[in-house]
Formats: sequence, C-alpha cells, structure tokens
Amino acid sequence: MGLFGPPNVQKLRAQKDVKGLIKALAYPKDWHICKAAAEALGQIGDSRAVEPLTTALGDEDRFVREIAEEAVHRIASEGGSDACA
Repeated sequence: MGLFGPPNVQKLRAQKDVKGLIKALAYPKDWHICKAAAEALGQIGDSRAVEPLTTALGDEDRFVREIAEEAVHRIASEGGSDACA
C-alpha cells in the first residue's frame, strides 16, 4: 500500500473532522467509504456538509444517494435555515 490509503471514516467521525469527511464523501474508489462519510456527516450535523451532500445526491451508487438525502434532511431539520441554503 502506498502513502495514501483510503480515508479512515471511523477516525474522522470520532474527531468530528467535517473537512476530512467531506473529502471522504468524494472518495472515488469505494462507495462504502462515501456512504459511511455521508452517514457521519449527517450525525455530526454541520451545515458545511450540506453542499457536498447535495452533490452526492447525484452519485452513481443508490446507497450513497439515499444516505446523502437522509443526511441533508437531518442537518436541515436540526440546523435551521442556514443549513437549507
């Protein structure tokens, strides 16, 4: 394995690393990582994730799209009007 492996979503979630999870959301090599990142972003509830999650609604994988949609709704319902922008 090279210097750069797949993102460790569990670690990023534990650290509440929104920027790292947003990067993991766009990881092109494994939809499982994207799905896990979307779940984590929804649980953290940071409105910075809304735009990247909205982009993920166009992901080719159905599971990533479903989790991204749930995460956007969760953030919007918890975060108020700034999360809906």
